[in-house]
Amino acid sequence: MPTQTKTTPGEELDAVVVGAGFSGIYMLKRLRDAGFAARGYEAGKDVGGTWYWNRYPGAGSDSDSTVYCFSDLFSEELLREWEWSERYPKQQEIHRYLRWVTDKLGLRKDIECNTRVTTAIYDDSRTRWDITTETGKRVSARYFIPATGALSKPLIPNFPGLGSFQGECYHTARLPEQGLDYTNKRVAVIGSGATAVQIVPEVAKVAAFVWEFQRHPYHSIPARNHKLDKEDWQDIHACHKEIWEQARHTFGGFPYKDLDFDRVSHAFSPREQRRILEEAWLKGGFFLLFSGFADVFLDREANRLYTDFLREKIAQIVHDPIIAAKLTPTELFGTKRPPLEHGYYAAFNRDNVGLVDMRETPIASITPKGIRTSAREYEVDIILLATGFDAYTGTLLDMDIQGREGRRLQDKWSRTIEDYLGLMVHGFPNMFMLYNGPYNPAALVNGPTLIEQQGDWILTCLQYLRQNNVATIEPRQEAEQRFVALHQGIAEATLIPQTASWWTGTNVEGKQRTMLSWCGGFPGYKDLCDAATASNYAECLLETNPD
Repeated sequence: MPTQTKTTPGEELDAVVVGAGFSGIYMLKRLRDAGFAARGYEAGKDVGGTWYWNRYPGAGSDSDSTVYCFSDLFSEELLREWEWSERYPKQQEIHRYLRWVTDKLGLRKDIECNTRVTTAIYDDSRTRWDITTETGKRVSARYFIPATGALSKPLIPNFPGLGSFQGECYHTARLPEQGLDYTNKRVAVIGSGATAVQIVPEVAKVAAFVWEFQRHPYHSIPARNHKLDKEDWQDIHACHKEIWEQARHTFGGFPYKDLDFDRVSHAFSPREQRRILEEAWLKGGFFLLFSGFADVFLDREANRLYTDFLREKIAQIVHDPIIAAKLTPTELFGTKRPPLEHGYYAAFNRDNVGLVDMRETPIASITPKGIRTSAREYEVDIILLATGFDAYTGTLLDMDIQGREGRRLQDKWSRTIEDYLGLMVHGFPNMFMLYNGPYNPAALVNGPTLIEQQGDWILTCLQYLRQNNVATIEPRQEAEQRFVALHQGIAEATLIPQTASWWTGTNVEGKQRTMLSWCGGFPGYKDLCDAATASNYAECLLETNPD
């Protein structure tokens, strides 16, 4: 591994990027290519972001591998060279890819791993950000770019007695690097989101028993994963640009047939409705969500078509009708991101998999031997906390970020979360949030599609500032308010905010309840960003450098 360069106290840079996952790597390359002196800081021991931290059994992408990578706009050479092994790559392969990209482009010299940023303080007099790490190292930068991901602060439940457990207990995003041995072990998985859906069928293959502790089941849909061979890759390589171009013009940033808002469910007969849903079910992936009926997000009757359809599918897969009923969500389809399942429902047909419905028998405490509910105690050897994340704001607020006149971001967002385009915050000049700002569309869009669009927007903005001798940029407060009002108006016209989830912040005690992800589609979001650029940032305050 190449030697990493080290900053010295007081070193001055053009930009500091926090995080070295997809977004951090993308931003660093773009900054370097444009001639900006930039440095990346990563808390993990290696690059990879979420794919370094989330190494639980079954961890993998829910985006098709053809667009879960950097595109031709990043590097045509790299796009031609890398070939994924399957439709939905697993964590180890994705991490290997990100390491390969980093080394191939010589980016390691620009990244300091094992380095957690703790404070970022804006100095009005110098128009610079002073950034301090956990070890006390300091660096100064004109531009501060947190690229820490939308889901990177683990939520640890406050169960009584959690510290008393004598077995192994970890949040799924903080497992030891060497992993755990589940062979012939009794394993408890607490949670029922995408992480648990991936863990249960994998661990069940080797464990003595797996207990799934579920509170609110998700609508899981089949991935239909499969290996990709040389013939597949000949076709993919021949169509790379077309695949990416299609992805950039669809609602979810995927290369699927796009949501047609004229294609509403009531325009079809019951037989045609069923045929369309069956076709999407057989294709697997997010076809069911993004290539079905557009009114699934808008109309309860249309949504009921999906929930009835999925209830039937679960009942067909899960043999025990009582278990099938408990695994069937009562919430609206598409109001939480549906996990892609690789044998999750079928795992409950195994003799060594059990379900605990925490709505019926909630967890009372963690004991030295396992988990006690209101009904009984479950003795286990391993507890996996698949309990999710404090989305969007969590990691940002963990850093002590101070803007003009020492105002903390925690205080700015204490009552109402406001920002501009999910990218910038009034009172925090020259700070750009990449793939982690509230109200960006990360929850509903393929990650790399959005990361590249936002990264390019940030770079174009910085080039504009450099070319026009502008020292600082920040959104006007009224621009924030208009953007948030537009976002909320779109969100409230859908069914999405009616479901409690990490999308609405309700999984975190005391967090403001608001739809945290833009749900007006990727093209609509991109149009807003492009309009801001075309106006020469008319909705922002720009201060020129003194002569």
